[in-house]
Amino acid sequence: MSRNEKTTLSQSTLERAREAGGPRASLVVYHRDDVKVMPLGEDEQGLVVGRAWPADVVVEDPSLSRQHARFRRVPEGVEVTDLGSTNGTHRQGERIDRAVLGPGDAVTLGAVTISVNLTEARAPLLEGIESYERFHAHLSDELLRARTFRRPLALLMVKALGGEQAHASRWVPRLRNTLRPVDRMALWGEHAVLVLLVESDRDRGRTVASALVDGDRPGEPTLTCGVAVGAATAGEMVDRARSLSRQATVRNRVLVEDDDGARTVTDRPLFASPKMQALRDLVERVAAASFPVLVHGETGSGKEVVARLIHQAGPRAEGRMRSLNCGAIPSTLLESTLFGHEQGAFTGAERRAAGVFEQADGGTLFLDEIGELPLPAQAALLRVLETGRLTRVGGTEEIEVDVRLVAATHRDLERMVEEGAFRQDLLFRLNTMTLGVPPLRERPADLDALLDRFLDEASRESGGRVRAISDVAREALRRYGWPGNVRELRNVVERAVVVCVGDTIGLDDLPERVCRPTTPSAPATPMPAEEDDDADFRERVRSYETQLILDALQRTQGNQTQAAKLLRMPLRTLVHKIRSYGIKKSFDT
Repeated sequence: MSRNEKTTLSQSTLERAREAGGPRASLVVYHRDDVKVMPLGEDEQGLVVGRAWPADVVVEDPSLSRQHARFRRVPEGVEVTDLGSTNGTHRQGERIDRAVLGPGDAVTLGAVTISVNLTEARAPLLEGIESYERFHAHLSDELLRARTFRRPLALLMVKALGGEQAHASRWVPRLRNTLRPVDRMALWGEHAVLVLLVESDRDRGRTVASALVDGDRPGEPTLTCGVAVGAATAGEMVDRARSLSRQATVRNRVLVEDDDGARTVTDRPLFASPKMQALRDLVERVAAASFPVLVHGETGSGKEVVARLIHQAGPRAEGRMRSLNCGAIPSTLLESTLFGHEQGAFTGAERRAAGVFEQADGGTLFLDEIGELPLPAQAALLRVLETGRLTRVGGTEEIEVDVRLVAATHRDLERMVEEGAFRQDLLFRLNTMTLGVPPLRERPADLDALLDRFLDEASRESGGRVRAISDVAREALRRYGWPGNVRELRNVVERAVVVCVGDTIGLDDLPERVCRPTTPSAPATPMPAEEDDDADFRERVRSYETQLILDALQRTQGNQTQAAKLLRMPLRTLVHKIRSYGIKKSFDT
């Protein structure tokens, strides 16, 4: 069983619940970034929640006792009784032995929160809410589909502001009922959710976000929302939605990024490792010139941070810097995004609009993922670089622009030139100076410094509750390959802070893909864990092989041939294990 499917219900319990009549009672179990709905029948036995069999509801968390607490229907609502657990059962911060819960009431068992739902509806509440890992995989798939077929896509981060009522159990059911069946949701800790809106542009994203958060409802917290509308990767899109949700306030509850993909860079640069210090010294020398610069590096490695440093260290620092992700813009809108358009130039062009070149006049323009530009847009870009003039779409007037161009890519542009996918003359214009940003796995000093920075920032945002990372968790973070680099590290740390129960981040607060390379058995929370003597040896071997295969796939970005070589395993054997272990569909690139 994976870390994302750690809550199960016995078959006999399901059958008893189906036979029950009258209003339906359910226990909504929130465990880190996952949520499950468990039906509660009318029988006297009720449901026992615990860490292992013979509990009816098994939640694999070391903070739970084997049989932690019993829930059963009573005339007044749902009775919860603690069964002598180690870490106790808590209601509103106070340890209890027994209590009667009404609709919406919640108790905490170790690191698990359970709320009560009473409804006539047969369909379980919160159906369709996914774990973050599964949601992230769906988001990656939808981004690929959106880019391939030039379709819109929006991602919402909905967050509750403080207070006792901020737990997702108070307000998530209403959100699920507001959305379309095709829309997806996932928990981001206890007080926030991600919402994926397929076939949704900026305007629909704003409309849905406003419907979700506007107005104050009794028993619910104030909600805010950030809306991202396209990105090159799932991690980047989550990062942008989260950043916008942070900036939202009670007065301005919904913040939507520009649908042209343009954005402002806010990350502070960090150069702790020798490789990054050498890069910084080179950047400072290059910044004084005016020629284009090409920044090469893996996704999330910090190419945009380098571009900002070039801007800030050069003579254009007082001018504006604009950033555009070329891979996030439909090809039909690229030229109007770059160069602007006149009123009536195409359907929907209701007024004249300046493109990012005009907006960055006198400053710096950063074009990320330049390798994603289609050939017609490459030709148009080359003309502007050679002449310093542009013409808006639908216009005839030539407009002079003075822009320092910094482009970035993770692709091999020289190979793309050989394949006919990138113009050689444009490459000549761009790579007057090429700067390489090393991946995070090659600069461990930066990793430790970034870990501490992201932990400090996320902890301050959440009230300072989480203060440290355990040694075993830190070692797992060091060993992980970080295919998503700095952006992935930030996401992992910030998510760990919101799901962490105590004051120290442990292994169980980290995604499964990060923990696999280490497989230590220490508990992830500061709460004491009870001894587990029923582990199966074959399951341990299978788990160990699975983690090795996943680690190899992550290091080779999903290339099975390269992964087989890395593992020194015949390709046929690797393919067989991937299929038999169910790895292929769950692998998250």
